[in-house]
Amino acid sequence: MENYIFNPINNKSPKGAIVKGQEVTYTLKVSKFTHPTEVFFVMHKDGAEDKYYKMHRLFADERYIHYEFRTIFVSEGFYWYHFEVRYQDNYTKLIRSSSLDAVPSYDNSDYLQLVIRSESETDKSFKQGIIYHIFVDRFCRVGDVTPRDGLKLMSDWNKLPGLEFNSKGERCNVNCYGGNFDGIISKLDYLKDLNVSTIYLSPIFEANSSHKYDVGDYSTVESMFGGLDGLKSLIKECKRRHINIIIDGVFNHTGSDSVYFNKEGRYKTIGAYQSQNSKYYSWYDFSEYPDEYSSWWGIKTLPQTNENSGFFDYISGKNGIINKYMRYGIDGLRLDVADELTNNFLYAIGNAVRTVKPKALIVGEVWEDASSKISYDERKEYFLGGNLDSVTNYPIKNAILEFIKYRNEQPFVNIVNLMLDQYPKSIRDNLMNILDTHDTQRALTFLGADFSSDRYSYDADFRLSQEEKELGKKLLKLATILQYTVVGIPTVYYGDEAGLEGNRDPYCRATYPWGKEDIDLVEWYQKLGNLRNNPVLVDGDMFIRYAEDSVVLFERIKDDEKVIVAVNRSDNDFEFITTRRMCNFFTGEYVDGNIIVPPDSAVVLI
Repeated sequence: MENYIFNPINNKSPKGAIVKGQEVTYTLKVSKFTHPTEVFFVMHKDGAEDKYYKMHRLFADERYIHYEFRTIFVSEGFYWYHFEVRYQDNYTKLIRSSSLDAVPSYDNSDYLQLVIRSESETDKSFKQGIIYHIFVDRFCRVGDVTPRDGLKLMSDWNKLPGLEFNSKGERCNVNCYGGNFDGIISKLDYLKDLNVSTIYLSPIFEANSSHKYDVGDYSTVESMFGGLDGLKSLIKECKRRHINIIIDGVFNHTGSDSVYFNKEGRYKTIGAYQSQNSKYYSWYDFSEYPDEYSSWWGIKTLPQTNENSGFFDYISGKNGIINKYMRYGIDGLRLDVADELTNNFLYAIGNAVRTVKPKALIVGEVWEDASSKISYDERKEYFLGGNLDSVTNYPIKNAILEFIKYRNEQPFVNIVNLMLDQYPKSIRDNLMNILDTHDTQRALTFLGADFSSDRYSYDADFRLSQEEKELGKKLLKLATILQYTVVGIPTVYYGDEAGLEGNRDPYCRATYPWGKEDIDLVEWYQKLGNLRNNPVLVDGDMFIRYAEDSVVLFERIKDDEKVIVAVNRSDNDFEFITTRRMCNFFTGEYVDGNIIVPPDSAVVLI
């Protein structure tokens, strides 16, 4: 018998982050055989001292004394709490997360109670389908494409990308394949068959690379993509099909080869690199002019911008860049390296977006737990309200892949519990649930590759053997079942559904293999897309019911409706019981009673 029981998922009401002004009840059970004299709820707001609150004794059962503490939070912020139990001999026991059946990833720290100003109010259409991430240059090319000066147009669409270096031995990205807006338009019906409700486009601003993260001119849409007219045509065609568009907002840095910095002298403007009298000089931080300046991760082609300058208003001001693109009909932003943008800037960006479109979706690129992250000595207020509506869910990506490849279910349990306990519900419902991105290995490669093989190399264009690819496909199907059924929005990186493989950048950025798709996988993703039409999966609650021995079973519940998901990565059959008659999504058969899930398989009951 445990001496103490507290789980923030089960013993706090309501669970998760709360809106200020809401009452919360915390219940702690203490073994009656330890003879406690007093029990305290101990809490402090971020940066303040602990305050002690005596817990009310409710009753005692055969094993435990039940204690309760109720409070109303009147202001938003980060509140940290634990419990202290005192005994007759003056001994005090501190009850923190690691000593309880709680969220293991807290690592012996206090629990977090996040109190927010308000829940996000995004358009419901974002979560009524999936997000499809398009790297514009690599998705589809239609018509003639004219390369700009300094960029090379590849003649062979199917040629695999590789590392590129300039004459100075520096890495560059000048090889373009000509993917454009017209190409995307030509495939919109295909995307609708995948149940795409939102297209997330990699950067579309003019830039002197294939990837466009080194912005050359925010005010100009990349001509190789089709320019502003092409963008407007894409927006129009997407609206006809009820598809949203969000674009990549790269505001932490520009390119050194840009209108603003102009290190290469490409532009007619006087850039910050060329003169300290440039109107853009204050946008950057120079330590030794002109060659020593702050850059993103020390990459000299990506000089960092200074928010405390005219750049702030240029991006987020009344007539700024964000205002301009939102008025074109864009439905939201994915903010590149959101950790490196200050709270002040993020609020300004959010205000600029929502002034034009109140229910837009703003997603921050965050690779870790985003509920209370500290970055550059600043506690990030992503979820307090008026800031982000979603984040790139790398933690669930890592947890799903860990479970499916290595049969370790615990990280999945940890991350789901963390999200249920610390993320506001509106954030959970809108999470960008990825399995891979343009910055990571393709999921198929990760799941299929034998990393112990002499053939394998992480930093080379490694290709799966036929046997590895078949294994990868089988495991990818299991991984996508989880991706499509956990809280949040499934986000597919273009080509995953076609069987694209590849290690990290640049190998994960191959062109979509039109005419050479893995049709079996395409049909699988189409089937899963249909699954997302179930309203329970759109915004229903989630409860993990079983997670042991390489098996995970959870339920999604909304009102009286339920979806049950069980994934078995063990070597044995897994059996569970359902008391209601439900439909097996994959077979269409109605079942109840004992359900058997064979090894390396899954069931979804709706």
